[in-house]
Amino acid sequence: MEEKEIGKLLEKFKAGKCSPDELELLRALMGELDTDETAGPISGDMKQAIWAKIEDQTVEKGAIRRMNTRWLQVAAVLLITVFAGILFQNIYKNHQQNRTIAYQVIEAPKGQMKQVVLPDSTIVYLNAASALKVPLEFSAQKREIFLISGEAFFDVKHDASRPFLVHAGDVTTQVLGTSFNIKFYKELPSLEVFVNSGKVEVHNRTHTLGMYTPGQELTYNKQNKSFVKRAISGDHLLSWMHNELILDNVSFEELVVYIQNKYNVKFEYTGKKRIQQHYSVRFSSKLSINQVINILQMIDGRKYSLKGNTVTIK
Repeated sequence: MEEKEIGKLLEKFKAGKCSPDELELLRALMGELDTDETAGPISGDMKQAIWAKIEDQTVEKGAIRRMNTRWLQVAAVLLITVFAGILFQNIYKNHQQNRTIAYQVIEAPKGQMKQVVLPDSTIVYLNAASALKVPLEFSAQKREIFLISGEAFFDVKHDASRPFLVHAGDVTTQVLGTSFNIKFYKELPSLEVFVNSGKVEVHNRTHTLGMYTPGQELTYNKQNKSFVKRAISGDHLLSWMHNELILDNVSFEELVVYIQNKYNVKFEYTGKKRIQQHYSVRFSSKLSINQVINILQMIDGRKYSLKGNTVTIK
């Protein structure tokens, strides 16, 4: 009910001119006061008194009689104040819920890593060729960001009152304060979440994918929505943060993604058969791209050549 309409109704109540239907409406509004936590300073005794005066204004067969004008003025002022407060609270809540949140996109270009400090002092390390969408300020209820693509390590500032959520595709990782890594390359079929400290909860749009503790990893298939939970020994999944590249039994596609992003090159494969081989490698940050492709030639026996920023494989 609009505030103007409530005002008119209370003026009629004050003058003792409410119809039976209007008194029923006033009863309904008073019922809202009984259940609304924002009803303000009106005590239970005062509410009962207002109820009694409303009932007293209704006589048999719906006849209306006059009441004490002074008391009605006090009651009307109180009711107007309370109803206005309720309207303000509802308008404010709707405004907060519908408020447009301003975001910015932070990117780490190919060949570079970037450190980002979020509004709550959470620190994010972005791997090369990664992008993050973050609000200019977090809401009072939650801290919510989006990993658009790539890989990021999150060292989350603890805040028990506001959970921290990272959305990557249709997978959401939720924590209060912990550190974890998310790998979300659009070129790869799987998303990975690795917990370094604390505890995280992971879910997609329909199911919970479990709770994860330090040393545990989630591998989520983006196509068929299946997932695997496993324990990882060592911290090689975070080697990229220390300017090393340690890959354990990864596909050729994953190997290429890392090398392309680190060295800002592009791979072209001219062979007819898809490369099925898996790789376990360790590349120091001191290696040049020429040294890396020489190592790959020795591993799989194919011919690699570099021209400009294009690596051709035959």
